[in-house]
Amino acid sequence: MAKFQHPCLAIACYLTLAGLAFSARADAIEIRNLQPGAFAIETLSGVSLKTQARIEKRMGQGWESVFDQFWLVEDCGVVAKLPACVTLGPGAVLRPVAWNGYSCSGQCERSCKKNVDRLPGTFRLVVTLCNGEELTSAPFSLGTR
Repeated sequence: MAKFQHPCLAIACYLTLAGLAFSARADAIEIRNLQPGAFAIETLSGVSLKTQARIEKRMGQGWESVFDQFWLVEDCGVVAKLPACVTLGPGAVLRPVAWNGYSCSGQCERSCKKNVDRLPGTFRLVVTLCNGEELTSAPFSLGTR
């Protein structure tokens, strides 16, 4: 077995390799549109996600955030206790509470001065990995009520 001449170099190599092994990558998850506003987030390998995502709306040639409190939860009752990031194991599937198109009561009820209807339009979900990398769903359309 090879012996490192400098112990610090050995530690640095180990930490670098460990970081590469555990770093989250956008290709480690898949976001599926189940129906407009409803998603399944499936991990292909273990990944850490920020628990707060956002919904963007296509505006002309670009995208604009229209709902920045989309929580990656299956039960709105746990939102107040959420950590900044959550780690999902390999093969895990998360089906967050669906978004209905409103700015305040769009997913998990919260108080606000004006509940704006963001429909109709073409939207997408933007999920952020805990390393800052972003991944978007395929665009989906929501019509008028």
